[in-house]
Amino acid sequence: MLVLDQQTAKRIVERTMLAIGHSVNVMSPDGLIIASGEPQRIGSQHEAARLVAERGQPLVIEVADAHGYPGARPGVNLPVTVGGRLAAVVGISGSPDEVAQFADLVCMTAELMLEQAALLEAGQHRRRQIEETLLAACEGKTVPAVWFEQLGIDVQRRRIAVIVEATTQLAVDQVLVPLLPSIEQRHKTALPVRLSPRQLLVFLDFENRLEVEYRQNSAVELRRLLILPDREDIRLAVGQPFSGRFHVGYQSARATLEVGRRKAPAKRTLYYDEFRIGVLWHSLVPEWQHDDIQAPVEALLRERQGELYLKTLIRFIDCDGQVQWCAEQLHVHPNTVRYRLRRVHSVTGLSPFLLRELLILQLALATR
Repeated sequence: MLVLDQQTAKRIVERTMLAIGHSVNVMSPDGLIIASGEPQRIGSQHEAARLVAERGQPLVIEVADAHGYPGARPGVNLPVTVGGRLAAVVGISGSPDEVAQFADLVCMTAELMLEQAALLEAGQHRRRQIEETLLAACEGKTVPAVWFEQLGIDVQRRRIAVIVEATTQLAVDQVLVPLLPSIEQRHKTALPVRLSPRQLLVFLDFENRLEVEYRQNSAVELRRLLILPDREDIRLAVGQPFSGRFHVGYQSARATLEVGRRKAPAKRTLYYDEFRIGVLWHSLVPEWQHDDIQAPVEALLRERQGELYLKTLIRFIDCDGQVQWCAEQLHVHPNTVRYRLRRVHSVTGLSPFLLRELLILQLALATR
């Protein structure tokens, strides 16, 4: 149901007065003047408007009859309906002979503006319903299937969750604010949700080029879909593909963002697959376990050459445990690599040359 607000009423007054040059009033169905070309009349009661609302018929007030309608002045008063229901009453002040010619124009303008306001309100109401439903699903709450059906959301569609984060206020104003309506207009199956003034969550269909790009950890198609500029103050976090379980998509994207910020602060697009171990560990919310798993790294960092040993260990893991390849990457002799890795063993008690112990070292590095 449309509720006439003061802002819409004021716009009706301003637009119609600009066209006809006479004072216009907009009243609620109970006769209260909400907006007027004569501001001092706002908030007062208009008896003629109340009668128009009761009868559903226009009322012309001649100069000689004005005293019989408290709060009214000579002119024409007309009912304004939206969707077959009375929404407001508009009045044009002046001699009826002069203003009657504008009655249809003013009434039609008011109806169109109120219909537009009603459509906008309906769209905003639906958006709020979608956001509230998806936020509940993201939090892991049980959402009845009928809610999704009523909102036209196909739960079984394969999707990914993308969090778009603006790291500066300029990016908020230039990118994030216009992004929501842009997505709604361009991508009918996309589901955007505002998380905060600086973050927007978007559920996108996971298919075709987007799926190929995901496996390549590339963001070209993703940014094209969202019409996102390649700028340093916009960061994307892409979660795990999912079907039906919105909380999986959202929580994996959220954890990817938090882990990625820490491990790759300069990276502008963060994919779940790149930080899988760290994301899974982070999602477990470890307490004393984190200190225990980090003990080898902390021990290395206390050494004078600890950073060097750590760098060598990271490269050794990246090179799939191949000493020769690691040496080439670091531009050192293979024996230098072996010496540094033996030092890692000496300091931490874990040998990079034994798979089960290397896995512990890798977990420590991945969860830093």
